[in-house]
Order: sequence, then C-alpha cells, then structure tokens
Amino acid sequence: MRIILVDDEAPLLRELMELLSCYPDLEITGSYTDPLQALAELEATRPELAFLDIEMRTLSGIELAEQLLTKNPEMDVLFVTAYNQYAVEAFEVSAVDYILKPVRPERLKKAMERIRRKRGLAQETKTLRIQFFGKFALYQGNEAVKWSRGKPRELLAYFLASEGTWIDKFKICDDLWPESLPNQALRNLQTAVWAIRKCLRDYNISAIQISYANDSYLLKLTEGQWDLRQYDKDFTLYMQTGSSVAGQEAAELYREDYLAYEDWRWAFQKRANYAMKQQALLMRLSTGRKAALK
Repeated sequence: MRIILVDDEAPLLRELMELLSCYPDLEITGSYTDPLQALAELEATRPELAFLDIEMRTLSGIELAEQLLTKNPEMDVLFVTAYNQYAVEAFEVSAVDYILKPVRPERLKKAMERIRRKRGLAQETKTLRIQFFGKFALYQGNEAVKWSRGKPRELLAYFLASEGTWIDKFKICDDLWPESLPNQALRNLQTAVWAIRKCLRDYNISAIQISYANDSYLLKLTEGQWDLRQYDKDFTLYMQTGSSVAGQEAAELYREDYLAYEDWRWAFQKRANYAMKQQALLMRLSTGRKAALK
C-alpha cells in the first residue's frame, strides 16, 4: 500500500516513519513537513493512504484532506494529531481513523487492521511465539525466525529477559561484550540493535517494540505466546492458590532448562534460579498427590 505522511514537525514525522517501518507491506512514497508540497506532488506519489497532522502552519490537515480527496477520491485519510477536538471535522471528510499523539504501536496496529479490512487487504493473523526453555527461538506463525549473526539473537533474548525494564547501555555492553573496549562495545550494541529491528521488520513482527532514551533501552512485548511468561504466571498461581491445574501446566512448560543450549554468561544465574523453582514445584506437586491418595 502506497502512503504519504504530512506533519510540519520533522521529529514527529521521523517518529511516525520509524513506527511504520515495522509494516513491510507499506511503501512510503512521500513524507512532508510542507502540506502544499504534498498536494503538489500527489500525481507523483499516487498514495492510497495519507497520514495527516491537523494543526499545521500553512494549511490545516482538514483542508489538505479535502483537497487531496477531491483529486483522489479513492484514497484513505488517517489523522494523527495531539488534539481531540477535531474528531467530528475529521470524520466529516471521511477519515478512516483518528489517532492521538504520542502514537502507541498497539493503537497504530488497530488502525492498520481497520484500513486493510476496508480495502480488502486483511492479512492472515500469525501468532508470535517465543521459546526460552531449551533453545532460544522465535516463531511468527509456523515460520522460525532465522538470524544471520549470533549477537543480535543473543541481545534480543537479553532484552526479553528484562522485558518492561529500562537497561543502561553500559550494563548491556558489560554483559554482552565484556572483553571489548568501551567505544567498540557501544558500536557493537548499536549494530546489533539495528539488526534486531531489521529482522523484526523482515518478519513483520510488530509485537516486540524496542525503545531508547536516557542512554537506556526498553523492550515491550505487546502480545504473543511466551513459554517463560506463561510458566511464571502458572507457577505464581499455583504457589498462591494451590491450583493443581496451574501447577501441572507450569511443570509441563518446563521441557528443558532455561536457555539450556545457549552459552550466554548473563543467563547462567537465571538458569540456576529457574531450575530451583522447577524442583520446588515438582516436590510440592508430588507431596500434594501423595496427600490426596491417603
């Protein structure tokens, strides 16, 4: 799907382009800080979808949408704005959606699904699956994610192991490149992060989001099936409530040790911790079964 982006604030335009880079079926044919230039180049860009800011200096997004749709009635318009008071006007010009800034990845995903359905381009949903017990692996649907190099794969596992927590970049360098000089380790980190993002784009995986701020990285997993997360959930439920179903499900998820086949030093202590958790779980389950038989 060919798209154009119009926002008179360049940093916000770049941020939107970064978010949309996770969608390999989109082709950005034009990005503009000047709405009049977007209008002038409409025949060259031939967009099927336009992302428009509303409050712009030379021409408002509502006015721009009206002129774009006059020239190209088949195009869809999606407004991205910091203000919610324009919603009525936006839908009066047949906007397909209206997203408030800052744009959240999960909100953008819903908007794209709505647009695809409208245009008859609905895609088959592929569930992301993450495996931590045994060999570290990612699957998009039934397809295994393949890596050309080992360090980006290890870094993604490292980020996942601290999912939802900001990690200082220097700590990451110490954990993954302890023998490298500081500047070289930072370059290695930046290269590996770039490789992860490219891989996620190539496999159309939008459920994993990596953010950077204040010299730290944060990974968020918005959806998907993850054996480790489900194990922790079932284990906690069993320990708190004694639910034999939850306990048995946790025990079955632990097919092999935590990252059993990965020689990653930062994972050694976590592997030992999970082995002790599993041992405690099995002992308690066994005690419970023996008590039930008496």
